[in-house]
Amino acid sequence: MKKFTSAVGMSTRHRLAGGRSLIEILVSLVIGAVILGAILVTVSGTGLSGRRTDAQARLNDEGQIALNVMTSAVRMAGYWTPTSPVGSTDPREPLLRGCEDGFSNPTVGNFEGLNCGGTGQGHSIAVRYDAAQPGAVVRDCLGNAGGALAAAGRVENRYYIATSAATGNPALFCFGNGGGAAPQALVDNVETMEIRYGIAPLGPGELPENFAFFPSAYSGGTTRYLEASDIADCAGGAVVADSWCAVTSVRICVVVRTDDNESDVAGAQYVGCNGQLLAQPDRRIRRALVTTVSLRNRTASALREF
Repeated sequence: MKKFTSAVGMSTRHRLAGGRSLIEILVSLVIGAVILGAILVTVSGTGLSGRRTDAQARLNDEGQIALNVMTSAVRMAGYWTPTSPVGSTDPREPLLRGCEDGFSNPTVGNFEGLNCGGTGQGHSIAVRYDAAQPGAVVRDCLGNAGGALAAAGRVENRYYIATSAATGNPALFCFGNGGGAAPQALVDNVETMEIRYGIAPLGPGELPENFAFFPSAYSGGTTRYLEASDIADCAGGAVVADSWCAVTSVRICVVVRTDDNESDVAGAQYVGCNGQLLAQPDRRIRRALVTTVSLRNRTASALREF
């Protein structure tokens, strides 16, 4: 018996044998491209996010290092080993010196000879304290213990911002009086520094003669913060308000930055030392870090010990 095949059956077999149509292939390619694009965007975003996280972590680390380096020295400002049973923070020798536009002569040998008007890359500060502590090996900010430090028994450290010849970046520099060393960059990519000084009000009366504090402002409490240009010099035998002898604390702010092209966009905003929003026309990430340092021998608790 002859077997007949319907036209419908033959059409179905031809369609199955013919494979995919062009439209089906194009639709598949589009779907594949969309999936691949989504994967690439996810991977790219993860990489950028990781890079930003690493850059911000480096910013925080470098800023904290810069603050810690200065904190230990500034905390000791004005400390003198007593020459009598009475404890001393006697500032007959200058304890601090600050400038709002850098030092013009940061390596000058005479502490009192430091002049303002230098790099213009931020504030600068010089710190002085006694190095003649029994049983202690005292070194300057560069690790040296000789030179004028050994001769005078005083540690003198000058901190300021300058351009590093090695990297071309602004950096936190220090020059100490330990001798035999030029100023050195301590932390790279520190763009600027701002410093304010906490001032104590004048004391209520005269101090006893055997009290080894200069009779100025030693109530021990900080009532306001001033910039260096607003602070007067100490004067021997006189009570001077708002003077370097009245400083009880120091507030330090550093702005650190990453290398260029670490930010996704140019002109990324950041919060500056005074709380204002700032931006620079490059692709760096910036961050301001702040700390306040109490001068140990200038606080009310130190005064109460006597």
